[in-house]
Amino acid sequence: MKKSIFVLLAVSLLLMLSACTEGTAGTSNSGKEGNTSSSNKDSLVIAFEADAGTLMANTDVNYVTDTQIRNVYDALIGRDGQSGEFVPELAEKWENVDELTWRLNLKEGVKFHNGADFDANSVKFSIDYILDDANKSFYKTRWVDVKEVKVISPLEVEIKTSKPFPGIIQRIAEDLLIMEPGYVNEVGTEVAAKKPVGTGAYKFVEWSRDNYLKLEAFEDYWRGKPQIKTLEFRYIPEYSSRLSAFLSGEVDLFKNIPVDSVGKIEGDDKSKVEEVASARINYLALNTFFDGPLKNEKVRQALNYAVDVDELLNSVLNGHGTKMTGPLSEINSAYIETKGYDYDKEKAKSLLKEAGYESETLTLTLDTPNGRYPMDSQVAQAIAAQLQRIGVKVNVQVNEWGAHLEKIRNREMGDMFILGWGPAFDPQSTIEDLFTKVAPYSSFYDKDIETKIYKTTALFNEEERLDGFAELQNSLVKKAAWVPLWQQADLYAVRKDLNFKARVDEKMQAYEMSWN
Repeated sequence: MKKSIFVLLAVSLLLMLSACTEGTAGTSNSGKEGNTSSSNKDSLVIAFEADAGTLMANTDVNYVTDTQIRNVYDALIGRDGQSGEFVPELAEKWENVDELTWRLNLKEGVKFHNGADFDANSVKFSIDYILDDANKSFYKTRWVDVKEVKVISPLEVEIKTSKPFPGIIQRIAEDLLIMEPGYVNEVGTEVAAKKPVGTGAYKFVEWSRDNYLKLEAFEDYWRGKPQIKTLEFRYIPEYSSRLSAFLSGEVDLFKNIPVDSVGKIEGDDKSKVEEVASARINYLALNTFFDGPLKNEKVRQALNYAVDVDELLNSVLNGHGTKMTGPLSEINSAYIETKGYDYDKEKAKSLLKEAGYESETLTLTLDTPNGRYPMDSQVAQAIAAQLQRIGVKVNVQVNEWGAHLEKIRNREMGDMFILGWGPAFDPQSTIEDLFTKVAPYSSFYDKDIETKIYKTTALFNEEERLDGFAELQNSLVKKAAWVPLWQQADLYAVRKDLNFKARVDEKMQAYEMSWN
């Protein structure tokens, strides 16, 4: 009897100790999970101010579209996110055979999301897609000098041009994404534009127009399996709503923080701000395609004197930006220091009078997006106020981003509009695409300058080419082709435990990100 009681007491004691141990372990484990919940995160939500125009590669020249679909498609040549230098992607090497021939050697063993092999036919198909008028690619004007794409072997391709095209590597790096020919031919471009197939780190799951795009990690990605498993781009047009979604934890990352909100994000213990001087430039377009006062060179010069860029940078952007005086920023490979227009409202008034305009009777229109660039609509209102100082009335029209681009491409803009351009590493992609007649985002045309542009872009001699671009920069300033504003400072709101490094080319590659 005594022995039975002893055994019973021993068992009871062991059960009590076990219960205490489990309770302690449970409390400890719960605390650990509470402190490191983000380490178990396998999803990422990035907010954008607008939806992609299409999910079809090589179609829409639009940062919002490009940034999203570069997670689905890969390029042949990329850029280093910090230096902007060219780096191999699907092309392992490239060479200039002669002035009309470029050869690229491609990476072996790369698969598309549907299991098809990446090869030279994929490259030919993707370039031919741009060149085909039926596809209405906005990249077409940047590739018109390409005559033919030849498949030399499964992993070797040659690009033949109709005239010397020394800037083609920039075009390949900035424009070209690789599509799967078999898939596009099977389902057609209408379906492929909604359900894309690429070789990128993420594959398509679901697209709800004006709501979200959902992607998932491609486990057979040639660089290795992505650490973040699911990726969502969520479309939130209003900045205040994007900020609320971010601070509440619904969104992990977004770009273009207005400078007056930086402190609010930095003050949140779960958030941080990342800043980088990007390769994007911002400017006030003076639209010579519109039949109005800005066809007159003296009127354009007057507006350059009347816009105080230093004041805009200090009072509206709180110093987040680098002033430009010409069409290229300091990060551009052909940049030269140009003598811009110092703020001089009396000179501005005098030039208007010489042009035959009484400033008090002159009314102009100014279109701007809202939330696409840092403080864009506020900048537009501030410019309108500055022009009022010389007696010019400005009617500011605020557009949704997609509508803003459509108005530019369809030549429906009035006198002036706010726009950014980037990445702007090389001179050709800025000067040819913004100052020639056929370029979809151009706002300025001068026959002599256009002739000089095409002559310069065909020069293979590096010294002669740089001299040509130097001359063009000075000519564009003299002609007051636009009002240059600044090299943009990119401000990102980032979840504090997200490993994210802002890139100079503005790409948001989820493959490069992970959670602490």
